[in-house]
Amino acid sequence: MRTPVRAALALSAAAALSAAALLSHQAAAASAAVTTSAADLLTNGTFEAGLTGWTCSPLDSAVNSPVHSGSQALKGAASAGDYAQCGQTVSVQPGTTYTLSAYVRGTYVYLGATGTGVNASTWTPSAPEWAPLSTTFTTGATTTAVTVFTHGWYGQGTYGADDVVLSGPGGSGTTGGSTGGTGTPTATPTTPTPPPTTPPPTSPTAPPTGGGSVIAVSTGAQLKDALAAVTPGQTIQLADGTYTGNFKTTVAGTAQSRITLTGSARAVLTTSTGGGYGLYLNGASYWTVKGITVTHAQKAIMLDTANHVVLDSVTVYDTTMEGIHFRNSSQYGVLENSTVHDTGTAHDGKGEGVYVGTANTLTDQSDDVQILNNTIGPDIGAENIDLKEGTTGGLVSGNTFDGNGLTDVNYDDSWIDVKGNDYTIENNRGVHTLKDGFQTHTVIDGWGCGTVFRHNSSDLTGASISPSYAIDVTNYAVGSCPVTITGDNTVTGGTALTNPGVPLAD
Repeated sequence: MRTPVRAALALSAAAALSAAALLSHQAAAASAAVTTSAADLLTNGTFEAGLTGWTCSPLDSAVNSPVHSGSQALKGAASAGDYAQCGQTVSVQPGTTYTLSAYVRGTYVYLGATGTGVNASTWTPSAPEWAPLSTTFTTGATTTAVTVFTHGWYGQGTYGADDVVLSGPGGSGTTGGSTGGTGTPTATPTTPTPPPTTPPPTSPTAPPTGGGSVIAVSTGAQLKDALAAVTPGQTIQLADGTYTGNFKTTVAGTAQSRITLTGSARAVLTTSTGGGYGLYLNGASYWTVKGITVTHAQKAIMLDTANHVVLDSVTVYDTTMEGIHFRNSSQYGVLENSTVHDTGTAHDGKGEGVYVGTANTLTDQSDDVQILNNTIGPDIGAENIDLKEGTTGGLVSGNTFDGNGLTDVNYDDSWIDVKGNDYTIENNRGVHTLKDGFQTHTVIDGWGCGTVFRHNSSDLTGASISPSYAIDVTNYAVGSCPVTITGDNTVTGGTALTNPGVPLAD
């Protein structure tokens, strides 16, 4: 900038005007650069302040080396049961295009954003040095928040991320971290609908680890054959279309070589009669099911003794009983980024959206199941989620619940019923209920205890059964049956946040 100014002093008046125009153009360019920088909506996308602004897996940390720029970067040590996700929820504007970018390194590193009407992601199978990743998405007509995330993949080791940027105009809400990158959007969710008539944005499939191959299928018969013949490390890729039948597999993957079943939401599994299971994983551990739709069945997705199964971005609806069931000690399962609605269509107080365990027994130890960043409801025939006695240690985080469909026919009068032990229920948002938002019950002595409730938002407006609590603790004893409710839980309408006599923790 100094050189043109000096030249202008020695030039003729005409030349001086030309130089002034040049300066004006440069100033405008500088102003535009500042505006572009100001459009980054993320807090601490450089990780120079550690993990401030992000909420991450315990396997994530900020490290001094390797870094792409500055002095710190994100390091995630993905394990066989945790892909080390780190996420942040930000306010956005409806009907607006955004660009998400980052520099990453490692094997199978993902970058994406989810929210109402948004499901965008990209990934790289291998980046031995820092490499750019980016994806562009357009928010829906009612979208006011998205969750940005990055993660590695199961059993693929350490990954890194740095200089994460979300470019676009900011919304009017607040921003903040989200557990495991699956925080609660500030947007009011739209009512979920059946699969769209146009394909959703392209999203990565789970990596075919172990040097596996891809099995392409386009008919129900081919799918049944593939489910029987698939081997660890392979991916079954579904073409868009309707697959009619009851589909089952008993083949297990391994921690090092998972099996993947993937397709878009227009790859629809449906039964001919509405009976039986749409997709049955019987002893089929280490599977990833991603992107597909399962509908018109007794139960859409059933897992029996199937450990480390990931159900990601699936759509489930139109079932006479439960939508998704983790049963017979199916441990370390994950349901994330998915939509479940219109289950229990008989409206007889049965047909939960997500069911973990088995009633009236302690032999079903479907422990450590994580239910993350899903939209569940409306028109769920019982509770949105039922966590049964005998199950322990699960996490329910970042979900949106709609209880429009509760009947109270079989005591279904809340979004979640916790009868297992040591669950964490956090960062969820619920609307429409008959009585309560969240409940704990002791069906068998010593169970329904140890739950932690934090940062949940409950709208009890219109609840018809009184008293109505955001968190209804039906059995509380400091020594024998503790429950923790933090002061950052909020409630609109209803009687109170929780029952009289149940203290709030810091």
